[in-house]
Amino acid sequence: MKIMNLAAVMVAAFLAANAAFGQTVTISGNVTALTTAQISMTCGPDLWNIQRTSTTTVTTGTLAVGNTVTVQCASGDATKIPGGGAQKKE
Repeated sequence: MKIMNLAAVMVAAFLAANAAFGQTVTISGNVTALTTAQISMTCGPDLWNIQRTSTTTVTTGTLAVGNTVTVQCASGDATKIPGGGAQKKE
């Protein structure tokens, strides 16, 4: 019984550590808004809001509104808004 509890605790600790440390995402798209705290960019029809932290890096392009860039960041720092970048037709 103690072995089962120990195994469950070890699995939970591994999953928590993996979620906190190991996950990164790379997003390429057009910068739509830029502040000292956040980058907003469109990638296809989707809008991405990326928190600027010490681990956020621009791997290609120059970070400026209107430019196309590739950003790498921790997965917890990026929020995808499906369809949020789509242009509305009038």
